[in-house]
Amino acid sequence: MPRERQLQLVLDLEELAALQKLTEHPNVKLLTGEFAGWFRLRAGVYRAIFQPRREDGDEILYVDYIGPRGDAY
Repeated sequence: MPRERQLQLVLDLEELAALQKLTEHPNVKLLTGEFAGWFRLRAGVYRAIFQPRREDGDEILYVDYIGPRGDAY
């Protein structure tokens, strides 16, 4: 993955962490079916698959996958 895209993904994920409702971001979609409860972030031809979780009273974004769109699902 190009360095510019890596940096953009980090910025997008930080932006998501600050939102009250993840689906307010225009590039985020709630997944369905076998991936219910997970979200995907679209960043050009790349996708980040993530899930909000609560651990020790803190809410975190658990990122499970970042890679090309065709390999994400």
